[in-house]
Amino acid sequence: MDRKDETMNLDALKDLLNDVPDSGEFDLDAIIAEVSGGAPAEPRQAAQPIPDVSPMREEPQPVREQPQFAQAAEPAAEAPRTAPKKRPARHPEPETEREPVPDLSALEEEEDVDPRAVRIAAREAKAEERRRRAEEKTAAREARRAAKLAEREEEEVSAAAPEASMPDGASGGRMTRKQARAARIAAEQAEEEEEIRLRNPAQASSGLKRRAQGLSIRATLVLVLAAAAAYLSVAPGFEVLPLPAAVDAVENPTVGIGVLLLLQFAALFLGVDLFGQGFYKLLHGAPDRNSLVSFAVVASLLHGASMIVFPDQGGVSVPYVAVSILMLYAALREERNCCAARARAYQAVCAAEQPMAVYSHYDSEDDACRAVKCPLYDEKAFLTEMERPDAADRFSMIYVPIALAASIIFALVASVGCGQPMRFFWAFSAVLSVSAPLGMLCAFGASYKNVSRRLLASGAAIAGARQANLLRGTEEVVLCENDLFPAGSISLESLQNMGRLSDDRVLACAAAVADAAGLELGRVLTDVTRERYGVTLAARNVRMVEGGVAGEVGSSRVILGTAALMVQMGVRIHAGQGDQVCVYLVVDDALAGVLTLRYQTTKHTYQAMRMMRRMHMNAVLAVQDFNISPAMVETEFDLRRGFADQPDPAGVKRLLDPGYAWGDAPAAILTREGAGPLMQVLRCADKLAGAVRSLLTLGAFAGIFGMLIVFYLVFQNAADALPVQHLLLYLLLWYVPSFIITQQTH
Repeated sequence: MDRKDETMNLDALKDLLNDVPDSGEFDLDAIIAEVSGGAPAEPRQAAQPIPDVSPMREEPQPVREQPQFAQAAEPAAEAPRTAPKKRPARHPEPETEREPVPDLSALEEEEDVDPRAVRIAAREAKAEERRRRAEEKTAAREARRAAKLAEREEEEVSAAAPEASMPDGASGGRMTRKQARAARIAAEQAEEEEEIRLRNPAQASSGLKRRAQGLSIRATLVLVLAAAAAYLSVAPGFEVLPLPAAVDAVENPTVGIGVLLLLQFAALFLGVDLFGQGFYKLLHGAPDRNSLVSFAVVASLLHGASMIVFPDQGGVSVPYVAVSILMLYAALREERNCCAARARAYQAVCAAEQPMAVYSHYDSEDDACRAVKCPLYDEKAFLTEMERPDAADRFSMIYVPIALAASIIFALVASVGCGQPMRFFWAFSAVLSVSAPLGMLCAFGASYKNVSRRLLASGAAIAGARQANLLRGTEEVVLCENDLFPAGSISLESLQNMGRLSDDRVLACAAAVADAAGLELGRVLTDVTRERYGVTLAARNVRMVEGGVAGEVGSSRVILGTAALMVQMGVRIHAGQGDQVCVYLVVDDALAGVLTLRYQTTKHTYQAMRMMRRMHMNAVLAVQDFNISPAMVETEFDLRRGFADQPDPAGVKRLLDPGYAWGDAPAAILTREGAGPLMQVLRCADKLAGAVRSLLTLGAFAGIFGMLIVFYLVFQNAADALPVQHLLLYLLLWYVPSFIITQQTH
């Protein structure tokens, strides 16, 4: 039994010694036979020389350590007692070739491997494979969706805009709708060669205020004259309205019509500047809405004079003097509102020494129209935009010539074409009286005045309806750190010291790297350090990393970052809870402290973000604070998922570049920081642009529809259907929806 055990032990020893390289200096079988008591074996022939192979050095495995090899090597070290041998010389291992990582299945066969670790590794491999397949499917689906959207946009652009003509006749590359819009705006600005005369903001503000006050008084007087003319024109048709027979235009046409003409001249005297401006702009090729008013006044005067000279010409018995005076009142009121609004805009320009400007910038790299807040590159740029022709002026350049030509043609057809040339003045005055409805005449001034009042209270101003339309076309808003969390909204809740440094030192190191990176967090920590009478430090070699900021303070390497950065670095941490944010400070690769911060949303910022959501705009976060992320913004402000987006660090740097919107015209200015004033500008721009567009569209429809109806009635010589009260009622009825739209801009 003992012999058997001994033989078994020798066999095990043989197995262990087989791992030792055979150098040919001793015979392993002879040694075993001698130890077991048998006859010594015959000496072997001299072994053929074999190449010297050094054992490969084992690389450290990241999966697990293998202590079994070290235990098995101990008896192998005692074997050379019977036959010493020389250790073969080791050759240097080539650095380019590395031992491959052994497979887990092979390790299970050769040694005792923990089955739990194998199962975990297999499960992780399966999860990684599923994750990879899901990412591939998502990428393929997004690629197909992007291809479909590109094809759809290409079809829309090709259908809406003509192809760009190439020198050889072939069509060039098509532009998207956003590119076409940006190119059209740039072309319009380049084509405008008007002599723009800039004014001093302070002098312009005071001068416009005085003019607005004068226009308000004159408009009130003209309104009184319009009411008097309306009473004299309507009273002859109603027996219940008292009217002296001496001034009755039906019973005594000469005196009655003469009184109406005197009222017309008095109103013309009060608004002579607008009357002359209408003809002046028409003669210089830039007709406006006042041109229609001027022609309507002249037409009513000619109609009244023709009725006195030729009393039997037919048609209505009372001229449309009341209608023309009412149109003149609307023009005076519009001019008064424009002057008041422009005075507030100039006042906002004077309120700040270095105002910020709001631009509507088209980003060709991202193919997006963005509202961005940048420094005002040129002080005269905003003043130039205020003096440019507005949206209503550009509309008038198209509508007014058409309305005037149509009025003349309709009057000629209804008079000369019917063989009654004396009815020309009646037809011309009737058609012009409805060619410019009150909603069109007041399409811009009232809305601009309401918007400018609100913007001035927020420390902002907008150049006009044309610039408001540019801001209305934006789909994304670039927000900075101060826009989301202004000064005072970030506070330090607590400090947990890990014992390596003092509390003052921990605060000073964190404040140094954060302040050197230009973060609002650095200012907060610096203020807290000074409140605790700590010494502020200076950081150098500061750089932004993913999830934090790193730098050097003195001789120490300091890293301030989030929990995700700490996990990547292998630092054990605990996460924050609720609305508190934990920031971790690592000094020389060791956790030194945990700073608990609170990012408190302000009332104005919360309202601004909710307003942005209602306007269907998305936020682009151009922030360097590593604590602010799209998920955090959506959670703090109760927004939908996907509302905010944050580009990569290179994109953030590009958005924060002061020259990001260089070359664009400023649409508005800001004198205060924060998302509240910025969103107030965008909201007012949306309301102003929408109101002006709606009023001009509604006014054009009412004017064209009215001219066609009046032409038909005049052509049929239906004088009973065209008294003064009917035209007044027509204008007032169409003004009701215009008044409601204007009230939405308050």
